[in-house]
Order: sequence, then C-alpha cells, then structure tokens
Amino acid sequence: MVVAGVGYLASVTLSHAEPIRIAVDNWPPFQYETESGFVGIDIELAKEIAERMSAELQVLKKPWGRSLKSMETGQVDILTGLAYREERAKYIAYTDTPYYACSTVFYTAKGEGNDIKTYEDLKRFSVGYVLHSAYFEPFDSDDAITKVGVATEDNLMDMLVNKRIKTIVGTDCQVDYYLQTHNLHQMIEKAEFRPGNTVNLFLGVSKKSPWAARLDEFNAVVKELVDEGYVLEASKSYYGTLGVN
Repeated sequence: MVVAGVGYLASVTLSHAEPIRIAVDNWPPFQYETESGFVGIDIELAKEIAERMSAELQVLKKPWGRSLKSMETGQVDILTGLAYREERAKYIAYTDTPYYACSTVFYTAKGEGNDIKTYEDLKRFSVGYVLHSAYFEPFDSDDAITKVGVATEDNLMDMLVNKRIKTIVGTDCQVDYYLQTHNLHQMIEKAEFRPGNTVNLFLGVSKKSPWAARLDEFNAVVKELVDEGYVLEASKSYYGTLGVN
C-alpha cells in the first residue's frame, strides 16, 4: 500500500519496524516520478528488500548530490544506483553483490560518432556529465579533459540535441532507455570510442544509519534477489522490447 506522507513522497507500509529511508531522483528506468509516485527498477528492488526485512520503506525525493550528502550525515538510510568509489566508501557501506551492470558510453549527435575514436579525442572537445557521478578512471580525475557538469540527464540531452556540446558521457542502461523512450535515437548515436568498462550498480547503507547494524541482512537479501533473478525480471517490465541491455 502506498501512502502519502510529510517529508517523503511515498510510504510502503510493511510492518511496525523502523522505516528504511531511501533517497531517489529521476533516473529512468531505475527511478522516476509519475503522478502516483516514484516507480522503476530501483523502487521495486527497495520495496522487496524492505518487505523481506519486515520494514516500512520511505521514499524521499532528493537530487543526486544531496542524496550523497544525506548518506554522509545519516539523514537517509540507503541509496541505489551507486558505482563503487573509495571516497564514498568512507561513509557508505556497499553491499557485497551488485544488483545491475552497465557500461560507460559517450554519445554524440547523429553522424559525429566517428569524431571520437580514442580516449585522446575526448581532449579536443567539451564533455557533458552529471555532477557527482562516477564513470571510470582515468576520465573521472583527468583534468586535461574539459568537462561541463549539469544537474540531470535531461540537461545533458538538451545540450546535445541542441548542439551546445560535442559529446556527453553516461551509462548505456540509462541513456539508451532515455533515447528510445524520447524518440531521440534518430538524432543521437554512440561515439566509436568505448571505454570497455563495466559499471556495477550497488545498494549502499549509510554508516550513520541505525540500519547499518543490519548490513549482513542487506547483503543476504540483495544476493538472494539477484540469484533468484528478481532484478532481471523487474527490468523486463521497463525495458520491454526496446533492446536495451
């Protein structure tokens, strides 16, 4: 049952246990807002985890940067869609098992993908990215590349479609979905250069959250859901026949 509440958008009532607070933002198909609240792969995953841990789930809408800060302060308990980074591991306890895997891809306007054939080609252009996101090394820490940070993927797409930037970086599992559902696949293509990395997505628990004491249980439940194929089945209802992996 979904119930509106003060300070969060939705509450899934499962028991009288202390609620698990999750911060979310618009990052389809993993989490995005509809008239009835947030939906997506991550939302289904979080609901199932809460149910198996006999807890209530509270969904709070926060921008990505603020979500990370809230994890650092313990204002939220869990966060999904996390790529592992050592600096984040100082305040986030990552679960052992990733629940999804994506790849980093650079995107350009249609017909311009061949302009970026190597990593070095990136240094000739400005590259759009979402602030506070982790992609891959050496890109994340490479000051020789001109990077333009924006708040959301929507901002990135707008810049690329209107040719205000040469290329953007993103994860294929999210950007490919966005291109298909917004009918942009005829206007945008993948650059020839591919980093070839895997971006594993993790659920993390704030080390300042009271739920950190049950990290072993989070680990067990996430592994169980992955082994059961729960996440894969949940993703099919969003990707459908789009051909996105």
